[in-house]
Amino acid sequence: MVSQYQIDLEKQKLAWRDILDMSGRLLSLAEQNNWQQLDTLHALRDKKLEQFFNQAIAVELVEIIQQDIKKIQEQDRHIVQLLASQRDALGNEARNLKQMKRRLNEYLSADDRKL
Repeated sequence: MVSQYQIDLEKQKLAWRDILDMSGRLLSLAEQNNWQQLDTLHALRDKKLEQFFNQAIAVELVEIIQQDIKKIQEQDRHIVQLLASQRDALGNEARNLKQMKRRLNEYLSADDRKL
């Protein structure tokens, strides 16, 4: 017969596995520049993390969770780096568009003066 403790332990294992899977998907979404889905999934993962840590953690899982948290932190650092890179790229693109617009306006105004 399975004890309530074993049932609770399995539920915690599944919940934690779900959080780890979400963390992996977050990194994948960041690598795909899918920021909208990343934002939605990140909010869901935060909610699940909060729920998970609002309960007593089974002793058998503590060491595993500690190791996994390091992995999650590394993934999150990588996501932040990707986001910063994307932000910088968008800033560069915006500057390029402004320069092109200014050049186009200069060209058009020079063309008007010729007429």
